[in-house]
Amino acid sequence: MSLLKTSCLALLGLALLFVSCKKPSDANDENEHEAINKVVLTFSRSGAANLIFLAEDPDGDGGQPPSRIDTLRLTAGQTYGVDIRFINIVNGIEKDITPSIVAQGRSHEVFFLPTGAQLTITKNDRDLSGFPIGISSTWQSGPAALGSVLVKLMHKTGIKGPNDSPNLGHSDLQLSMPVRLQ
Repeated sequence: MSLLKTSCLALLGLALLFVSCKKPSDANDENEHEAINKVVLTFSRSGAANLIFLAEDPDGDGGQPPSRIDTLRLTAGQTYGVDIRFINIVNGIEKDITPSIVAQGRSHEVFFLPTGAQLTITKNDRDLSGFPIGISSTWQSGPAALGSVLVKLMHKTGIKGPNDSPNLGHSDLQLSMPVRLQ
């Protein structure tokens, strides 16, 4: 093969690699994400008022630290229904992107990883393949304790399974919230 043909093939290969790695700009592409700069956790239980906890990071990942992270103050020995919402705020306008995450459920999973406080967390919702999503869950709290819960929204296009590790895929959100069981 001549040097000219070899050079042309190498340049063609590099051009194809560059084009194939370029992220599409389609607004419906599930790989394109809006920034999540507000998380809302709503805890409910029979006979009690709902408890709502927030985490806010106006500038998103990086930059300044979050401006608000509530402590999850829960009653020990209780069962709660929990719903989580993911919000994008731009110029003061809130957009709930949770429905998009549910619609793309085959590519997303929410993980709740407690440390220092006994919490048994069961995901109640499923994607079209029957795998867990985690937008809706049940939390059983253990005895009085202080700890934290790491909330991770993982993106796992084409690799999601029924019992995945919370580290499989890439993180769309990773947030540690303090917990007080009393």
